[in-house]
Amino acid sequence: MYVHCPSSGFHTSANSFPLTCPSTGGPLEFTDLTHLSRDLIDEALPGQWRYWPWLSALLPIEKFITLGEGWTPLLEEEWQGHRVLWKMDSHMPTGSYKDRGVSVMVNWFRHHGFRTVMDDSSGNAGASLACYAARARLQSRIFVPADAPAPKRSQIATYGAELIEVEGPRHLAGAAAAADQDQETGYASHALHPCFLLGQMTVAFEIWEQLGGNAPDWLIGPVGNGGLLLGAWRGFELLVESGLADRLPRLMVVQVANFDPLARAFEADAVSVKPAQRAPSRSVADGISIINPARGDSVLQAVYRSNGTVKVVNDREVLEARAKMASRGIFVENTSATTCAAYAGHASDFEPGATVVGILSGSGLKNAPAT
Repeated sequence: MYVHCPSSGFHTSANSFPLTCPSTGGPLEFTDLTHLSRDLIDEALPGQWRYWPWLSALLPIEKFITLGEGWTPLLEEEWQGHRVLWKMDSHMPTGSYKDRGVSVMVNWFRHHGFRTVMDDSSGNAGASLACYAARARLQSRIFVPADAPAPKRSQIATYGAELIEVEGPRHLAGAAAAADQDQETGYASHALHPCFLLGQMTVAFEIWEQLGGNAPDWLIGPVGNGGLLLGAWRGFELLVESGLADRLPRLMVVQVANFDPLARAFEADAVSVKPAQRAPSRSVADGISIINPARGDSVLQAVYRSNGTVKVVNDREVLEARAKMASRGIFVENTSATTCAAYAGHASDFEPGATVVGILSGSGLKNAPAT
């Protein structure tokens, strides 16, 4: 098996590889993936590991580390007279969709003999890595912005990770983590590692199964570095290539004001994404307050291919959407509420009868509002 750069065509063995392309600096992806078939789905296995027969080509291990992540509910809701289906990835073991990719990454690093893993994070990925590293009996080191939400920092520390708080904007935590790399420590980057994207593909497989073997007409989700929606898109691509789905969903990418480089590129019909201008302040949607998305170019190409769109919501819309969701018994963090805000603002844009799935990426307990 190989990894490749979607932009340059660079490829190398999946046994040992850099995290980024030497030509473009972009993240790599696995290539030559086995087609999915119903024979490669084991319903007796927990959560997303029902797809273990498919994943085992990459992870030839006898026993995998899991906390039952995946197979989250698909919840039907009526919103402003329109039907939407919420994919409840906020119901993961650590309260975030990041558990999909991180669980696969940790199994990969453990299989390859690493005893310590590290990442930089605004909070959710760090909490997930700290959790799964503890489960796998690995050490973990997490770099976070010093002003990351306190519940997320507390969650990371509670799992026993070494928590390193970095003053300044989010990207400085990434720079600090990159500078701290060594050969003895696995850089389990949710933004860059191809195993994270592989794990995220399972959300597409689950949605396809839950819809009776069909892809939705539309898929909506927030984009910071891009792993959530790109992984889902790659999953639907594989389903079509495998002959299990007859179409790809259209994508609605959601970004938040001041952190919207994908939206700017989309509006300009650009072929690549340029970093957003430095924002004067943080957004309430801290999970996607990213000025230079690692997988931005690939997400942009997926939007074009899907005949999709990119929408920008502001902090007021996010907070209103979060409150409205809570009034219906659905408690999500602000980053998830961007999905709800985008749907609320554009529900009339969807064709009548369209099957629309919105991914809710994180629990409201991640950063509960003050009472």
